[in-house]
Amino acid sequence: MSSVNSDSKPLWTLDLIAKWTGGQILSRHQTHFSQVGTDTRANLEGQVFIALKGDQFDAHNYLDQAVIKKAGLLIVHENSDHLKTLSEKVSVILVDDTLKALQNFAHEYRKSLSTQIIGITGSNGKTTTKEYTAAILGQFQKTHFNQGSFNNHWGVPLTLLQIPTDARFAVIEMGMNHSGEITQLVKIADPDFVVCTMVGRAHIENFGTIQGIAKAKAEIYQESRENTVRVFNQDQDLTFDMMYPVAKKFPASRMLSFSENNNEADVYFKVIQQSSKGLTLSGSIAGFKSEMTVPLFGRHNVTNLMAAACISYACGMKAEDIWKALPLCKSTWGRNEFIETKLGVDVLFDGYNANPDSMQALLNNIPMLEVKGARIGVFGQMKELGAHAQHEHFFLGEKVAQAGFDQVFFIGENHTDFENGLKNQGFSNYFVASDLNESLGQSFLKSLKPQSLVVVKGSRGARTERFVELCEPLNWKTKS
Repeated sequence: MSSVNSDSKPLWTLDLIAKWTGGQILSRHQTHFSQVGTDTRANLEGQVFIALKGDQFDAHNYLDQAVIKKAGLLIVHENSDHLKTLSEKVSVILVDDTLKALQNFAHEYRKSLSTQIIGITGSNGKTTTKEYTAAILGQFQKTHFNQGSFNNHWGVPLTLLQIPTDARFAVIEMGMNHSGEITQLVKIADPDFVVCTMVGRAHIENFGTIQGIAKAKAEIYQESRENTVRVFNQDQDLTFDMMYPVAKKFPASRMLSFSENNNEADVYFKVIQQSSKGLTLSGSIAGFKSEMTVPLFGRHNVTNLMAAACISYACGMKAEDIWKALPLCKSTWGRNEFIETKLGVDVLFDGYNANPDSMQALLNNIPMLEVKGARIGVFGQMKELGAHAQHEHFFLGEKVAQAGFDQVFFIGENHTDFENGLKNQGFSNYFVASDLNESLGQSFLKSLKPQSLVVVKGSRGARTERFVELCEPLNWKTKS
């Protein structure tokens, strides 16, 4: 067991870390630690620095910088004469593989905690559901969650190692690019509650079919332990079908569900109004009926809200208190943000991520918004579509042409495919390019008139926030 600081940070000894990582202590200087770092650009004073090696980088090349940044312990898997020199200044543990050591370290620390772990996956909505769950559940008990999308084979372990020792719950996002990755994350985090928000076409290049993606996502249910509470989305066939094999293996009493269509689900929400103030919902949580307005845009957020509410109920929170906490669920950077501007246009910015399903969800909601001026659509490349990229951008162009925009802009390598989709539907008022250039920027600025709505969406790599900056936003900061 790790001991506890008065400020609820963990306190790991050098010997304990060596035991948990299966490593050998090469030098002993600082002997007690409470934080882990992997970035030599940050302040590492007194921290455990794990030298991870990836496809594009190897942190073993930055050990000198880690020492300069005052790291207290280096965990490495490469020995050298230079490491012997560093060992005279800092504690060092040698392991077989630093990534595996990080994962083992996190798993053992997780086992030492009384914190209950919530695991969330899904092609869309897992980050949003994580944040909504933390907002709601945080009104009930101390709840930890990671900022951003630390959801892969190294992000999940780092999130686990950041859990305060007095946290009652921790919400962990679990992403994947390939089959078997969710299984690995489940083994590391050993969650007490799990949910798959939905299955979509993100990363389809690695699976070939959406059914292949669903099978990989279902690992979160199949690989969790017997007494884990499993929460299901009834509204999508692919997630609904995940219940059948699980019901044969695990207790039905440990299964909950949510739905917009089935009012007998444990959580049932329906939208009764959508306005600039947000979504007004009615429905029931465990039979407790109520109505609430949540300051969010887009009907697709209802799935995320229902998942968060269902998890919170599973964790023991009262239905009435969950209803009261729903308005605490708000947008974060790049996720359906409404932004006011000096130029008098309103901007709806959703540039954190994009794939065919999230694009369709956005387009479904645009006609429902009352706009006094023009509707201007700005779209960026959808990444990680592989061989499907040409077809999906052509299809997106067709759908955008039908969504009620007065003018459309697009940047990205598949701009010709997008343009052909627009043309196929007879849409002619558009500008496309491989990237934002001066000519495109000037055309965009000329289109901006007061009371217009500018909708901006693309993958993070497309950097669509540059269009937001051209609108001169008020009280908004570009993400670094």
